[in-house]
Amino acid sequence: MFHSLRHRLANALFADIIDARVQHAVKVIDDKWWTQIGGAVGPHDKNWSEIQENLSDALEAWRTNPLARRIVALTTDYVVGDGITITSSDDKVNDFITRFWHHRLNHMPLRLFGMCDEMTRAGELFIVLSTNPADGLTYIRFIPASRIDKIETDPNDLEHELRYHELLPGSIEGKWWNAYDPGLTNGQDPKDQVVVHYAINRPVGATRGEGDLTPILPWLRRYREWLEDRVRVNRFKNAFLWQVTLKNAKPGDIEMKQIQYKSPPSPGSILVTDENEEWTPVHPHIVAEQAEADGKVLRLMVAAGAGIPLHFLSEGESATKATAAEMADPTFRHYYHRQLFFLYMLKDLIHIVHNRAVSLGKARLPKDGDLQLKHIVTDLTTADNQKLADAAKTIVEALATMKHNNWIDDETAISLALKFAGEIIDPKLVIQRIEEQHEQHEPETYSRPTSLPVVQDEI
Repeated sequence: MFHSLRHRLANALFADIIDARVQHAVKVIDDKWWTQIGGAVGPHDKNWSEIQENLSDALEAWRTNPLARRIVALTTDYVVGDGITITSSDDKVNDFITRFWHHRLNHMPLRLFGMCDEMTRAGELFIVLSTNPADGLTYIRFIPASRIDKIETDPNDLEHELRYHELLPGSIEGKWWNAYDPGLTNGQDPKDQVVVHYAINRPVGATRGEGDLTPILPWLRRYREWLEDRVRVNRFKNAFLWQVTLKNAKPGDIEMKQIQYKSPPSPGSILVTDENEEWTPVHPHIVAEQAEADGKVLRLMVAAGAGIPLHFLSEGESATKATAAEMADPTFRHYYHRQLFFLYMLKDLIHIVHNRAVSLGKARLPKDGDLQLKHIVTDLTTADNQKLADAAKTIVEALATMKHNNWIDDETAISLALKFAGEIIDPKLVIQRIEEQHEQHEPETYSRPTSLPVVQDEI
């Protein structure tokens, strides 16, 4: 009775307040989970369900579709090549890079190939940085993009990412990772684990990238289905069965023959029958049209979406060597742009891990703050080197003639020569280094006597 009295009093006096609080609590929980399911932050971001589907389909295509595997491998083969090495002109910085690069928990020379593969498939990398406070070295690990369902950014700056939410198996809440903060403005400790995010094919107004396989996934699927249908048609086109006709069959004869011929005769066997038994092969009436043009159109859609010519997919077509070289030029430009991004990512990663070591007092920053990073990477093609060498040789010969006739100054000549050689270097810096080198190696001068001494022979 007391319990019911309390309920009646609560309903009479506080019903509106209780109802408002319950609705507010439900709304908070509902908004929380709807936001996690949606996951869209930028105006041009896809819904989380669509992102998850694309990532799953891309991984499945890479695992099962030879064309998808080859497209991803081609990008890595040209972007990474034989490997990438990052060095520094500063000896102490270079020693730090070497320890980070070749540490057994990082082993970057082997990790680069997998990083490029994942970047091509998923369109983004989420790299976890764990710094050892004892020596300042940072170890890197990766979170699959399919497990990052939400990115929290600055409300006033979409490119300033603050946190990343990871879905964990068996956990409803998941886990939040803080983004790397170069200025440690949010109270971040350099020993804390943080995440760095790099993305390609990211439109303006989006926080997530897209893999190179995403636009061609429907066409990869259609080509696989078309090819499976063609295999089935060709299989059944050559298949046949035997129709056995019994003349003047008595009751039970057909059943006995069915038992007798339960297993069909093997090819090349000899059948002996009398005039009451007739064997006739029956072929399916399948009209198999010539499908070469259809298959080529589907492959062209896949190749165009991947930005590669068909002869990169082991299809020679009827193109000559010159035509194939012209068709490959846009592809090499695409690989070159991707290589530039990959090199930027690696150098930025080295800047971050070095800054974390500096924050812990385990490394020093050069006076000018410049780490003087350089890279060594395999050229995309040997033909590019030959073209650059020929262009540099021709322009240097022309510039020498112009300099001899006083038609050009040193700074302009050096600038043009380096441009045709494919290098972007400040010509003033080159002139300064040449002068310093001449000063260091200038031979010592000796004062020569004005007249030779006269030597008189003693008599």
